Formats: sequence, structure tokens, C-alpha cells
Amino acid sequence: MPAINSIIPLFNHLAHTQAMLASLRATIPAGLAHEIILIDDFSTDGTRAWLATLDGVPHIKTLLSPHNQGYAKTNNRAASVATGEVLALLNNDLLFEPGWLEPMLHTLQSPTLNAGLVGNVQYRVADGALDHAGVRLNPNAQFDHIRTLADDAPVHTRALAATGACMLLRKTDFDAQGGFDEHFVNGCEDIDLCLKLRAAGKAIVVANTSRIRHHVSLSRDVNTLHNERNSRHLFGRWRKVIKQELASQWVTLLQAGPNAYAGLLSGHLATAFVSTPQAAARVISEAMLLREEYRWARDLGEPDSNAGVADRCTAQGLVYMPGLNGYAMSQDAEFAFTGLCSARNFYICGRSTVDLAKQPIAITITVNGIQTQTATLTTGRGVNVGIIDPILLQGVPNHFQVKAHFVEQHGQRLGDANAALVVTHIVIDDQVVSDL
Repeated sequence: MPAINSIIPLFNHLAHTQAMLASLRATIPAGLAHEIILIDDFSTDGTRAWLATLDGVPHIKTLLSPHNQGYAKTNNRAASVATGEVLALLNNDLLFEPGWLEPMLHTLQSPTLNAGLVGNVQYRVADGALDHAGVRLNPNAQFDHIRTLADDAPVHTRALAATGACMLLRKTDFDAQGGFDEHFVNGCEDIDLCLKLRAAGKAIVVANTSRIRHHVSLSRDVNTLHNERNSRHLFGRWRKVIKQELASQWVTLLQAGPNAYAGLLSGHLATAFVSTPQAAARVISEAMLLREEYRWARDLGEPDSNAGVADRCTAQGLVYMPGLNGYAMSQDAEFAFTGLCSARNFYICGRSTVDLAKQPIAITITVNGIQTQTATLTTGRGVNVGIIDPILLQGVPNHFQVKAHFVEQHGQRLGDANAALVVTHIVIDDQVVSDL
């Protein structure tokens, strides 16, 4: 077996580190050439004093960072002094059991798999639930862990990426890719490394018979703005690759039929649109990516690209009626927006001139002729009907068509109900537009 360097960055949580190290040392195969590199990223809880007691312990090397440098820099520094052929990049909140390492090594060394990086299966310490069997890009354009594994799963499976909590790779491959990108701050470094290795022609493989336990995100914050910056940097670098992966998923979903994607989009997709699934998947994927990019910009306090959207709206099918203090729908209404790259929502608001409990009305919103949302109003007189995350097109005006029909209690349409609606305003991306 090749010589292995286990690299473990530390940041507080001494008790977990001690438990991790004890389980690691107890499960390293006998006779394996190895060194454990513990690098402290400026802990403040006694970790450094404990590391001093490890001086002279066989197979252990300790390093100290002069200040808190983050995951990428800490791992890169430790890797620079590693002398083994293989790097095992590990978190300090893992618990190992006998037999975890050998399947990962065999997978890495298999000439037929061409593995550039090997991950494994991880279970949460708190409740025993499966937390990781690889990393995927979900249909909403977000990376998440694969948390299902069939009882008859093969010995290994290919994945888009694997978590940096426990990964094995050759030092030459790590060095060839420049290690972890230090632009990332405690997040996305692992996915970025996996994508770099894939771009270099290597596979990312999960060794399904290697199983460990993980406390999960013990030392690093989650759901913070720096995670948003990390995600945006990752998507910016790999946008083309991510869009291709996303589009391939949507082709499969569209071909499987509406039940396959019913929970992923508002409303229904037009038959003509999904009849060319490859083209439709590219449109949906672009809309998903732009939605994420717009959210990052908004959350990070950058200028809103939708500012002034009310001035870029034109409406048809409405007649202002002073006596009604609103707009009557003389026909199907249509709202067109220029320069709209993404929008969280679209709503049409107002009131009905009839008692909806006695005469229900169904209002249908159609976006660009490709996505339709219908709501049936059966109480009161208020109207507030919308669609969430509409699928927008790029480089052209985006059109929202609104039509109303009287319906029976069971939903059967009875006739045009446009004249029974008074529109007071619309909402686009949470912005009110009342001058129509």
C-alpha cells in the first residue's frame, strides 16, 4: 500500500479532536506507512496545549497557524509538508471504525475507475441518519448531499463531487490542481477541487463500503454571508459545467412527465414547451441559475438589477375606472417587462365585483406562454393571485398574461369573467406597480 498522510485541520472542539484521533489511530491498517498531520488554525480552547503533549508520538506531526486562516489555507499548508503518495483529508469531528480506509484505497488505486478523488459514506453521530453518499446538484441549482443509499448499492459509485470531510486523493493530483482555492472561505473548496479534477479527466468516486460517523459542521458556521460569497464564486467559475449538469437533469425530468417535476416549479408547463425537452431544459436551467445569482447579489447588498422595474412595465387590456378606483379588465390582461432578468414572484391584486362565494372565479396567469398557474377564488371579494419564481427569458421582454373565468363549484369553466375583476395593482419581484 502507498504511504498516506492524514491531514486534519483543527479549530477548537478539543474533546471531539481527541476522540477522532483515537479512532483514527485505532483503525489504520497494521503495517501501513502513514503520518498524521494535525494543523491547528488558531484554536482558543486548549487545543494547542494538548498538541504540545504529542511531541515525539510516532507517526504524528503538529503544525500551528499564526492566526486563523480558514480551511483552504490550513489544508494547503499541511499538504505542502506531506511526503506520502496519498492524502487523506479529514475533519476533526469524525469517528472511524475498522475497515473504513481499505475500500477508499482500493478505489483510488483501481486502474479501471480512473479516480482522482474518493469519498465515502457518512452517518450523523447525533441520530445515525445517512448524511453523505456523494454530492449532487439538485434540480433547483443547489449543491446538496446524496442522503439515500440502496441496500444493494454497488461497491462504488461515481458522483459529481464528495465532501471534504473525508476524502482520499493522490498528492500529485492535489498539487497539480493547486490544492484548495484560497479564495473560498470555509465552504465550496471541496466541490471546486472535485470539479477541477473532473475537468482534468479524473473521476470522483464514492466507496460505498467505507462508512464513518460525522458530527457535521462542528467548527464552521453555516448559513452565513460568506457561504453566499463562496457559492457565487463557485457558480461563477463553473457556470457552464453547472448549467450542463442542471440541463441534463431537467431533460430527464421533463421526459418523465409532470409528476416528476410538479414540486419543483409553480403551476404547469405548456405542452408545446416540453415537447422539445432539450431546449426547454436549457431555458429552465438558465432561469434557475439567474435566480440564484440574483439572490446572491441581493443578499450581499449589491445594487438591485430590478430597481425601477415599474418604469419598464407596459400593460394591455386594462381601462382605468375612477369610480372603481382601479382598472377594469376589458379583455385578457397582459403585462410586459423589459430588462427583467429574474423575479421572485408576480401577483395581480384587486377585487371582484361579484360575491365569490356565490360565483367562484378562476384566474390564470401565463408566463411567456410556457408556464401557467391557476387559482380559484371562492370566498369574499378580494383578489391576490400570483406565481412564484416564474420562468423568465433573457434578452427579450417577459410577458405575463392574466385571464379570468367563472367556474362551477367543481371547477368547470362557465365563461369569461374578466369584466368582473377590478385590478388595483400588480406586484413583480416584491415591488408594487400601481400606475398601469
